[in-house]
Amino acid sequence: MPSFDTSPILYWLPVYALCWGLLWMSFRWAGNQRVFLIAASGVLFLLRLPSIVFNAEINPDESQMITQALTLRHDPVFWRSVDGTTAGPLDSYFLTIPALLGLPFDYITAHLMAFSLVAVCLWLLVKTARLWFEEAAARLALLPLVFMFGLTQNGDFLHYNSELIALVLLSWTYYLYAVQVRQKQPVRWRVALIGLLLGMIPFGKLQAVPMAAVVGLFVAVDLLKRRNLATLTRIGHIALLGVCAVLFPVFVVWLTWLNGVYDDFVTFYIQGNFQYARNTSQWQSLLDLPAFFQNGSEFDWLVKLTAGVWLAGFILALRRNTRFAENVWSTGGFIAALLAATLFAITRTGSGYIHYLYFLTGPLLFALAYGWQQLLADGRFGKWITVGAMAIFLMLFGIQAFTLYQQGTPLNLYPSDRQGGWALQPSPVSKTIARYARPGEKLVVWGWRCDYYVQTQMPQGVAENHSIRSAFTHPLLAIYQQRYVENFVRSFPPVFVDAVGKQNLWMTNRKTQGHELIKPLGQFVSDHYDYIGLVSDARIYVRHDRSTRKKGYFVADNKLKRKVN
Repeated sequence: MPSFDTSPILYWLPVYALCWGLLWMSFRWAGNQRVFLIAASGVLFLLRLPSIVFNAEINPDESQMITQALTLRHDPVFWRSVDGTTAGPLDSYFLTIPALLGLPFDYITAHLMAFSLVAVCLWLLVKTARLWFEEAAARLALLPLVFMFGLTQNGDFLHYNSELIALVLLSWTYYLYAVQVRQKQPVRWRVALIGLLLGMIPFGKLQAVPMAAVVGLFVAVDLLKRRNLATLTRIGHIALLGVCAVLFPVFVVWLTWLNGVYDDFVTFYIQGNFQYARNTSQWQSLLDLPAFFQNGSEFDWLVKLTAGVWLAGFILALRRNTRFAENVWSTGGFIAALLAATLFAITRTGSGYIHYLYFLTGPLLFALAYGWQQLLADGRFGKWITVGAMAIFLMLFGIQAFTLYQQGTPLNLYPSDRQGGWALQPSPVSKTIARYARPGEKLVVWGWRCDYYVQTQMPQGVAENHSIRSAFTHPLLAIYQQRYVENFVRSFPPVFVDAVGKQNLWMTNRKTQGHELIKPLGQFVSDHYDYIGLVSDARIYVRHDRSTRKKGYFVADNKLKRKVN
């Protein structure tokens, strides 16, 4: 397996040269589209390879989902064994597929799956742009996204995140809609498939529902406008779309009822997520978009390039007195509505998580394709502008990398040269856990350190594997805490870790955020577990039957003390 140190300059230079080769290929080579897409996917893979083989946590979210996938292999009932909070069940179930092929539940597998989803998404979006804006413009629109998602060191764009499954499903519906618009007669199976995919999207990410609604609306409007179809036929197609859209949600509801977790599904996925937002206004969140884009580092360059290319193309179209096509509302109107819905979706919570920006992939690629199409139609002048803009965009990455290298800043933030190949590197906490428990047994970690589950390959013993919703004040706090205690007692794990401390995410104050804030939990741990000690600022508790300590004694910060009843 390849490995990379912090400054893989000998690897970076030839791969960066391949980016220029791909740029030349998009301008000078008019060959098969499939060959071009394979080449673009290959370059993207090589660009992301240093982060793909990094077998450690890039973002805490991926540890959460790897743990959930690991747990689902032992107990496949979502909302009983796991709760993805804002992430839907499809994100975790998807990570169980590599295990069927013999791949481990680790970060390399997750990073490979993330790359695969990004590549499929871009492939679908390019095929859609090709239908609307022709081959040359679609190819050029793909390149900035390949460069951005490949050359960035921002972990929010490299880790396995909960937006990717929904993004692929959305991209698939965009393509199917574009095909439908171009056909004289809508095909029933395609309408049915669009409906089925739209129904699956909320179970990848509820946040993607506004975009799915835009697709459903435009598909239905397109069907209604078909004057060559009888009224009953149009109504029948729309009914088919609606029925197929509810099939998957009905199936999920039936499964939750069958497994006795329907109330949990409603409470923790629907009600819990609709209350997941900060006290910021939607208008203020929209005003903060420029800062949001800048936090995405190179994504800000992509946004500015897209805005400039689209605006230049639009101005050129007006100067040429270009008449709007008859289907302008089915394309331009769709893209505008999709952009509005996406901006609403990524700003609604006010959280400002950078990986939300993934949802803009489709609107940005379509806007780029439109702009490139108009520029290329302007003859040699427009072509030189296009070449110059793309060259400058790609040069920015080279200048940034050279500057970082000169300053001694690592080119690669995800070194893998000391991780022992595929092996997960255990932390002191996971080594301690392994002394008292075995892989496959349940583990409970209070706080937000889901990487301990991954390192030990132990499934979670409570549905909420990161306990922020059982610790911070919100309307459903009591319900979350009650479930946490019930899950803990049911699983009765051999080891319990209170990870609240300096090395925890968000939960760092042991006095106010320790597990004792839930009194029944604190009492149960006190009655059935021995305190082994403090390891990496995490408190380790071992069940009495696994502990080597004498009854009535425990170790606190490496000092033997007698229990006080």
